[in-house]
Amino acid sequence: MNAEKIESWIKKLGFNYDELISQGVVFDNVLEALYPDADLLDMDLETGVSLSFWAETKKLETLFVTLKKTMPEVIEYTGALPLPFALEMTQSEVHAIFGEPVESRGPVRMPEPMGQTGGWESYPLDPVVYPGKKVTFQYTSAMEVKTLVFTLIDKGHD
Repeated sequence: MNAEKIESWIKKLGFNYDELISQGVVFDNVLEALYPDADLLDMDLETGVSLSFWAETKKLETLFVTLKKTMPEVIEYTGALPLPFALEMTQSEVHAIFGEPVESRGPVRMPEPMGQTGGWESYPLDPVVYPGKKVTFQYTSAMEVKTLVFTLIDKGHD
């Protein structure tokens, strides 16, 4: 996958699964629930890149790009990213580019095998290019970006 493809997926946030099929951007793959009656349905696009749909409407809500392996089963994305994103970023670099986050949560100790996290921070994306969308940077305990989470600002549900 390349930077242009990642950018196109960010722009497709908010589209319905059937619309994405009719546009030829996804094939009629099985959307997977992590557990019975889950609110979200997931699809892996490529190594380290996945999509999440709201189960009730099948609206695409989230694009995950995994940059750091934090658990044994996690696979990292190694392709290109649209600027200003990079495969290697620290919290300091994120602050230099994006400024102060609009939402954040500090480090949290999770059950093993996750262990200590570095928390997360969210920023709205350029409203001209990506209307109604934001990015959340999830950090490792060393404050390196482990996951880029592109999502809708208003999902229309809790």
